[in-house]
Amino acid sequence: MTKLFKLSGALTAALMIASGAQALELRLSVETPPGHVRNQAAEHWAAAIAELSGGDITVEVFPAGQLYNSADAIRALASGALDLSIQASPTLSRLEPNLSVITLPMFFGATRDDIRAVLDGPLGAELWGMVAQRGIVVPEGGHFEFAPNNTAYTTEPAASYEDLAGRTVATPPSPVVVQIMSAMGINGVATPRTEIVLQLTQGQIQGLGSVTDLTISGGRLWEAGIRYAFNDNAGWGVYIPLVSARTLDAMTEEQRGVINQAWAQVVGWARDASAEELEHARATNEENGITYADPSDEMIAAMRTQMMDLQPAIVDASGMNADFVGRVAAALHSQ
Repeated sequence: MTKLFKLSGALTAALMIASGAQALELRLSVETPPGHVRNQAAEHWAAAIAELSGGDITVEVFPAGQLYNSADAIRALASGALDLSIQASPTLSRLEPNLSVITLPMFFGATRDDIRAVLDGPLGAELWGMVAQRGIVVPEGGHFEFAPNNTAYTTEPAASYEDLAGRTVATPPSPVVVQIMSAMGINGVATPRTEIVLQLTQGQIQGLGSVTDLTISGGRLWEAGIRYAFNDNAGWGVYIPLVSARTLDAMTEEQRGVINQAWAQVVGWARDASAEELEHARATNEENGITYADPSDEMIAAMRTQMMDLQPAIVDASGMNADFVGRVAAALHSQ
């Protein structure tokens, strides 16, 4: 693999000498297939860890759910059975509900800069602290965005929210996403990514809900029957690098520093790569036969207003912290 991260000889030597700690072999699990931007970020993180540690820490990346699907990976991180992962915020929200804040209706139509303004500041640090209380640590540098969510990608056409009513779609395994789908009149079923292709081809679902252009292009889901996209920018999702607190507790201070510094080096690449990939994702999907419906601003605004009326009930039912959500809303509105 090409070395993307260069260190000074002095720093590398210092880390290799540090305390004579035993070499570590860590495991990193992701559910997405090789070549996906999440997998590339994982591989870069592993390479940076090896580089920074002078080879004393190695990371084996297991793609495509070889070790765990996403839900099981999160449980394994919390228990210490898995060392590292990169997970999508909707899936991780089953462990920490407040991670669903950027999926709430107030983020319909939000931009990438809006997300960074919230998550790169004190509110983001507070959110990562909530995750840490669950036994999983977010390293220095934090998240990278993958894309704005669209309400639906389907096997049959839909040009309006009314057209989507009553359809059964797979969603990320997030209670908040399922509630939002239900409030729109859509039957959202929380589904592990590894089961989506089978359910599509068997006709158990009619599409995917609250996912992104990258979900479709990265998984080549046109091959499983996705033919239409309803393009409405309904909230956001981010990828979050994760380290088991138990893994970190077993490390020396120098080793913990390597894990953090390695991600801090990688996160800028991950953000740029994801944004660049998103620029081409719609064109890739269209080249492979997916037709996009672009609802009017008025149609989207009407749905956002309807959903904002329901947001407090969604927050309450999901176990989110209403005070935290309120402070995020204030920060968002100040942009």
